[in-house]
Amino acid sequence: MAPLSSYRIVLVGVRETEAETIQRLVSECDFQMGISAAASLDESLPLIEGPGVLLVVLQVGPERKRADQDVRRLRKAMKYPSPILVLLPSEQTGQIQHYLRAGANEYWILPLDPNAFPPRFLVLLEWGQTTLEDAVREGEPRSWPRQISDRLSGWGKPILQRLAALGHGKSRPIIVEQSTLAGKWEKLRRLGFGSYSEVWLVRDNTADRIAVAKIPHTSKTNTKFLREAAILRRLANQPNAVQLVEVVKEEAKVILIQEYVDGLTLQDLLNKGMEPVMKEKAFLELLEVLSYAHDQKIMHRDVKPENIIITHQGVLKLLDFGTGKDLTRRSISNTIIGSRPYMAPEQIMGNSRLASDVWASGVILYALATECLPFYDDNEKQLMDIILEAAPERPRNLDPELSEALEAVILRCLQKDWTQRYWTATELREDLLRQCPTFGDGTWLR
Repeated sequence: MAPLSSYRIVLVGVRETEAETIQRLVSECDFQMGISAAASLDESLPLIEGPGVLLVVLQVGPERKRADQDVRRLRKAMKYPSPILVLLPSEQTGQIQHYLRAGANEYWILPLDPNAFPPRFLVLLEWGQTTLEDAVREGEPRSWPRQISDRLSGWGKPILQRLAALGHGKSRPIIVEQSTLAGKWEKLRRLGFGSYSEVWLVRDNTADRIAVAKIPHTSKTNTKFLREAAILRRLANQPNAVQLVEVVKEEAKVILIQEYVDGLTLQDLLNKGMEPVMKEKAFLELLEVLSYAHDQKIMHRDVKPENIIITHQGVLKLLDFGTGKDLTRRSISNTIIGSRPYMAPEQIMGNSRLASDVWASGVILYALATECLPFYDDNEKQLMDIILEAAPERPRNLDPELSEALEAVILRCLQKDWTQRYWTATELREDLLRQCPTFGDGTWLR
């Protein structure tokens, strides 16, 4: 295994403008690494066959129609499964899925955005570093037959467990559980289980600190997790956003280690009853983190009380940026994402935008003011129809003591047409404090 001083990035066909950006980012890193450049794929193969490769960056020209074959050759030649980043022109967006299936871990549609690209690039470097550290810990990489065998064993484990359960009546199936992650994060207890991942409380045995590990069910979601990590890196200076501790690798899966936030969700507090000052302070802090994210062209897409924790010190933390989207990069996806009672009309139609987070914030402000949701039905189809078509009950009909100014702010957040809403959380915060200058002192949400 190569020593840290011999770590390097391999650039394949990367043009001068993009290479200069990458060189600048590398020069700002905390540890030294080299950059090896190759004009063609054939020239690059000897460079990536050796140890110490943190990241391979392949730039695709508009003339290259099947660059996914290049990705396959790169992946096959690599000594360790280090990440591959593909840079491609906008004309090649239709080939993105081919590159990912061929073995690329991430892509970027050119040009390189000066704000959004650096954190994405640095997360990939972190991922590459943990890959090589794992190789040091585990010894030489396994042969291709052994890797295939292990992969088949991983796929077969759930089937074997089911067969064991069938063969022994009600006896408990055998479950093999990894107790540590990346050699240092000890699993303490599972906190949650979702469609894409499970969440564990973990302890760093080397520093005696507690954190949360977000572990994907499959390596197929690695790209999604890397993007979430990059978003969290961009929000690192915002105290109301959950912080990313590090990105680690385990069994070929990208695992996010995040700060552990000890407290109650906003939904728990709403159920218990909140003091007016606490309501107003929490909402202002929610706008602070959303405003910061929106200024970075990042939308959350799942703002709801369950994703908001108030710490025992009274600080709001917005969680779960796994549904977040970086609008500085072009996308081919119009995925419908969100939680129904908080989804804006355009979000239901698959056209989320920053103003969709404003809608969700308006739903929360409505609930803080009235203790009711503006739209609700147990039947999800009917609920979506209500959101798309019905006007909300005016908040002052539910609480006549609510100020007209605050009601106007709430109703503007809940305009069906997003162009009639505040376009960003920054606009919402500014108008809220203009219409309700002392908001935060507990006199507006009694």
